[in-house]
Amino acid sequence: MKLLTLIAATVAFLLAIPAPADELPAHFKTCVSIRRDAERLACFDKAVAQLQGGTEAAPPSAENMFGANTDLAAGKANREVEREELQEIRGVVTSLRRVDDGMIVVELDNGQVWRQQDADATLTITTGDAVTIMRASMGTFRIADKRGRSARFKRVR
Repeated sequence: MKLLTLIAATVAFLLAIPAPADELPAHFKTCVSIRRDAERLACFDKAVAQLQGGTEAAPPSAENMFGANTDLAAGKANREVEREELQEIRGVVTSLRRVDDGMIVVELDNGQVWRQQDADATLTITTGDAVTIMRASMGTFRIADKRGRSARFKRVR
């Protein structure tokens, strides 16, 4: 009798253990590999929104999330996953305008929008130009024009 009770308890226990989850959705796989906390969080936010909205858009790429930020400060934790970190991306200017304070707002062919932060920097950028956006110190970014001059920019979209 005790043996039967022990077997029944073991079977009940094993059935109560959850099965391993299905494979991670493709929308999240790219986000896991992004190294910067703010960019990774923005990637997950975008992926969740796509899944909730039922859209079948392509998962966000590391290039798409380059320069993205959020107002949330995620705590630092030990991570064992090796994460990639892009140091620069290239794009073609599709739209260029100056705002009221004289700063440049640049829209790239990948849909990213960047706003100039340095008032004293003068860049030679026109629609159709190829630009390079580089990661700089302290979480900032620089856009270099065709002459090699650069200025600080912040991604706004």
